Amino acid sequence: MKKYPMLINGEQKASLDDTWIVSTNPYTLQDHGQIPRGKIADANIAVESAYNAFHSASWQSMTPSTRGKLLRKIGDLISENIDELATLEVQDNGKLLTEMKAQVQYLPEYFYYYGGLADKIEGGIIPVEKDQMQVLKKYEPLGVCVAITAWNSPLMLACWKIAPALAAGNTVVIKPSEYTSISTLVFAKLFEKAGFPKGVVNVVTGYGKEIGEALISHSKVAKVAFTGSELGGKAVGQKAITACKHVTLELGGKSPNIVFADANIDNAVKGVIAGIFAASGQTCIAGSRLLV
Repeated sequence: MKKYPMLINGEQKASLDDTWIVSTNPYTLQDHGQIPRGKIADANIAVESAYNAFHSASWQSMTPSTRGKLLRKIGDLISENIDELATLEVQDNGKLLTEMKAQVQYLPEYFYYYGGLADKIEGGIIPVEKDQMQVLKKYEPLGVCVAITAWNSPLMLACWKIAPALAAGNTVVIKPSEYTSISTLVFAKLFEKAGFPKGVVNVVTGYGKEIGEALISHSKVAKVAFTGSELGGKAVGQKAITACKHVTLELGGKSPNIVFADANIDNAVKGVIAGIFAASGQTCIAGSRLLV
């Protein structure tokens, strides 16, 4: 069975204790790969890698325009690997290939957008009442950002976090769901191919309580971005806020489908079924309530 190592400081690595988690296709129930079962020590190494990369001369001296070009290059590389990445997602999460392929096909657009934005993050002069004074506004990157993603759309959720973080000059440690890590591990190798310095993008894998908590509470992590359940979001938010870190939470919703009296019932039924069962019912906008 193929093993997919973590990516830390540009190198593919097993966990320090060389333990692995088997990844199973939920549709066929067949095991198809193994990912490292990272622990606290692995999390610490990944954060140190991202922290050192953030303060490195190669990243600090890189102009925003150059960052933008690298991000656009990632978009091009994704386009060249759509079939492989979509297939890996399907093997991990059991969703429809048509759905996952459509998601992967759109991923380059995020990197093209933020690639274009990278050199347009501008400060400014804020007017004040005193003639002899000026107030200057300047935007600076935070530092190391931890991105924790859910199993239902691993690459899309990761890209939503990675692209803006890199555009602003941050470095990233990604922790995908232990159920769907393989596509992220394969995808992350594209960053070095695009020309990003080692350590700017890192991926660690494992269980949330064994490695996720260590990432959230690490003193050198400046921001945590989490996608997942409300219960998980509460735990992540509490730990991040307690440590005075910036935090973004994207949690599950309870979106209603509303069917009015004059609706075409056949179409309404199709819409209701799609709203709750699309993506196996696991989306942040699932139509999990029905008002008729």
